Amino acid sequence: MINKQLIFRYIFILICTGLTFDSFAQQRGEVQDQEFVIRKDRVLTLPIQPRNFERIPVLPTPKSTANFNYLVKPFFFALPPLEIAPEASQKQFPRNREELFPGFVRLGFGNYTSPIVEARYNLWEEGDYNIGAKVKHEGFYTGPVGAENSAETHTLVGLDGTLFKDYFQLYGHVDYSRDMYNFYGYDPENILLEDYVTSQNIFNTFKLRGGISNLEKMSDLNYDANLNVRLFGDSFMAVENELGINGEVDFWFNEKLRAAVDAKLSLTTPSDEFYRDINRNYFRLNPFVEYRKEGLGVKAGANIIFENDITTNKKSDFHVYPDIQASYMLDDAFGIYAGFEGDVLRKTYYDFVMENQFLGPSDQLLNTIQNFVAKVGLKGTVNGELTYEAGVNVGKFANMHFFNTSPTDSLKFNLAYDSDTRLINYVAKVGWEYQDWYKLNASINYYQYTLNELAAAFHRPEWELNLGNTFKPMEKLLIHANLNAMGGIVSFNRGLDTTEVLPTILDLHLKIDYKITDQFSVFAVGNNLLNQSNQRFLNYPVRGIQGIGGLTFKF
Repeated sequence: MINKQLIFRYIFILICTGLTFDSFAQQRGEVQDQEFVIRKDRVLTLPIQPRNFERIPVLPTPKSTANFNYLVKPFFFALPPLEIAPEASQKQFPRNREELFPGFVRLGFGNYTSPIVEARYNLWEEGDYNIGAKVKHEGFYTGPVGAENSAETHTLVGLDGTLFKDYFQLYGHVDYSRDMYNFYGYDPENILLEDYVTSQNIFNTFKLRGGISNLEKMSDLNYDANLNVRLFGDSFMAVENELGINGEVDFWFNEKLRAAVDAKLSLTTPSDEFYRDINRNYFRLNPFVEYRKEGLGVKAGANIIFENDITTNKKSDFHVYPDIQASYMLDDAFGIYAGFEGDVLRKTYYDFVMENQFLGPSDQLLNTIQNFVAKVGLKGTVNGELTYEAGVNVGKFANMHFFNTSPTDSLKFNLAYDSDTRLINYVAKVGWEYQDWYKLNASINYYQYTLNELAAAFHRPEWELNLGNTFKPMEKLLIHANLNAMGGIVSFNRGLDTTEVLPTILDLHLKIDYKITDQFSVFAVGNNLLNQSNQRFLNYPVRGIQGIGGLTFKF
């Protein structure tokens, strides 16, 4: 029904419209026929009209008229204030196991009836101090000449300690040593001496030392002062007591420049068969300034000495000598050095007898006057492994000491002095370290003496060669192989009333250490492995091939 009504409405509208157009067309002119087509299946569609969305307006925030009040009540606690005790962080650093063993004992034995006993113990984890004690005995109860007639023993007992404070440390050392030697410089093939018993000489030495020094060695001001006491006596009439005071202080203005003063005081009271009630006093002061910058090093100072030895033609007890040293490294591989220095070398009876244990009664004790020593040379390091040095030293000395056979006892030696000695010393040194398993140290010296009074430089070598090798093929094995050679030693044979040159000394030394565990290790030592009849002093050959083996225990 609705469709029919719509159809009739459209028909009516079209008829009316047609009439209108006909009327309009008739008004303009010609009447035209019109044809209308009515389609029932046609669908009328209208475009979609977008909807208009409007945002909701923001309403004003209502304000409250209420009041809010907060009540704060204080609370008090009767508690003491917190005490803060700052402490250094206790970080657990890894430590070597060897550091855990404060003591060790070494026991060994070898031919020539040679026992060795050595022990040491340290208290080094007891706060601000450490204490160490040591004892050692080594003996050769038979020797190269007449068995017991050439015996030799050495015993040492010592105690040392250090007390650490905030800025300085106090250190001390005391020890006692007993050394026994026999005068075996006789002919064992002489039938008249078949039952000969040699005389012994026992050295008893007591040393006491105490001092103070600053802890921080990298500070601007550094100092060290110590007091030394030495009491010495032998089996005969030689006695010498010494009181010594040593001190040194230096001040660094900056990393390149420093000034320093070294001082030494030595007061000795020696006595022997031919002298007693002597006071030998010696004081040496060495102020200097040192400057170092890159490869340049310069030291300028003076040696100021007072000594009261009595000698002929002596002008004064007071001496002043220059002390100048300089070096310049063009690079690590090559550099040059030079120096000029005068000094008075302190010599006591103890120094002489430690150099020659077969020294007899002396007529006089004298210091060596070093008028000057001038030196020049070159040195350097190649590839950070090989170091070398070669140079020449030229010096002029007075009262240089030598050893000569005694005119009254052929078994003993006397001191002999030369008033004017010229010495030229040629020296060469080489050092090489390859990784961690090999190290080499070698040096050679050649000496040329020009003497004023003596016929020769008695019992001083013309040349010396020292060759040291250290091998570490594995972590537990350490090997030392050393060769010491010496030649051109001139002695005076009073029996023949002539001088003679002693045979060249060759001493091949070998030492092996093998660590079984961290606490146990074994060692073996071999001396004079070439079995040479070496004579450092006339008529005193040393032991032949001599070996010692033993065990070391750490605890």
